[in-house]
Amino acid sequence: MIIPNYQMIEKIAESSQAAIYKAYHKKDPHKPLVLKVLKAGFLSDNQKSQFRQRIEHLRILNDPLLITPIAFEVKDGVGFITQDYFDGVTLNDLAKAHPRISIKDFLTVACGVARALAKVHASGIIHGGIKPNNILVNPGTLDVRLIDFISALDVREVSHFIYDPSFVKQTLSYTSPEQTGRINHTVVFSSDLYSLGIVFYEMLCGRLPFSSDDPLELIHSHLAQEASDVHDVNADVPPGLSKVVSKLMLKQPEKRYQSGKGLLADLVRCRDEYATAGTIGVFPLESSVYARRVTFVSKMVGRGREAKIILDEYEQVVRGEFRSLFISGSPGIGKTRLIQELQKPIVKRRGYFTSGKFDVYQKNIPYSSLIQAFKNLVRTFLTESDERVALWK
Repeated sequence: MIIPNYQMIEKIAESSQAAIYKAYHKKDPHKPLVLKVLKAGFLSDNQKSQFRQRIEHLRILNDPLLITPIAFEVKDGVGFITQDYFDGVTLNDLAKAHPRISIKDFLTVACGVARALAKVHASGIIHGGIKPNNILVNPGTLDVRLIDFISALDVREVSHFIYDPSFVKQTLSYTSPEQTGRINHTVVFSSDLYSLGIVFYEMLCGRLPFSSDDPLELIHSHLAQEASDVHDVNADVPPGLSKVVSKLMLKQPEKRYQSGKGLLADLVRCRDEYATAGTIGVFPLESSVYARRVTFVSKMVGRGREAKIILDEYEQVVRGEFRSLFISGSPGIGKTRLIQELQKPIVKRRGYFTSGKFDVYQKNIPYSSLIQAFKNLVRTFLTESDERVALWK
């Protein structure tokens, strides 16, 4: 790889989207940098603008625990992102060198990551790509750095390589339920914390809570399958610490930790108690920190009878019968929220949920909502087949 004005020293890593190099600018040969060279052959002006806007937005993250992009450049048709170099290894590489991490070292690393993530969330930014490859650790000091703020992928937009083994193992394994696009929840701060819970689980248990080569099986696990408690898999993990990880990995976003600050407070308590007593008892979680942001809980009220009718009819469909329900009411009365009650049982039975909506400004188009629903369903099928994905590309 040759890029004008830069001297490449070595390739550090490679993914399906980019190659990572250690390098330096020829004007400053004593300052090592990291160059993330994008593999995309052509970038539109809009894509370039989005990269630069994102980098400008990330300038508020001025903290030594966070390695944010310095600039985005295109030279000789090659697009690349420049950032500072940190003398550390990814959490993946650290785990390979030390398969059984001690509870003491785990808590040191975990507190460092939680502290870094608290800085991110305090600035109003969602990382969106928390995984071992985006956490750097100095093997000697266990200092931590959080990286890769500009490469977070939305699973709904990656149908062209969703079956790529590296993507399934390195990204999809750490994806939160709401990031899959299969449930009607906004991606918020707690999405990062779910992904971090998967990372912690893997560190403590030596394996992922959900593992599959099939991306659809993996997505289903994130949505509907409960992981075994950490202390049931590894008896050396104290129950108090196990509860922290379990709270991080709850399916409902509003029930998880809501910020890195609350998580950090509990991890610091775990660290101090373990250093003093050699164990960690169960204690009330996230009780010492009060969030400055209001958390809105997605809970339906006053529609229990109607929801039961819908779910009962769905059970008849599962048995092979045909059912059709019509729900009417004034705008804003909660028709959509009532229908969303179907999402959870459909996911558990690995069914498909599709929807369409009549637009008040497009009343002249017959069957517009049915057409939209069928289009959404076809798009799902196209994403979920190797052969069809090739055609979709």
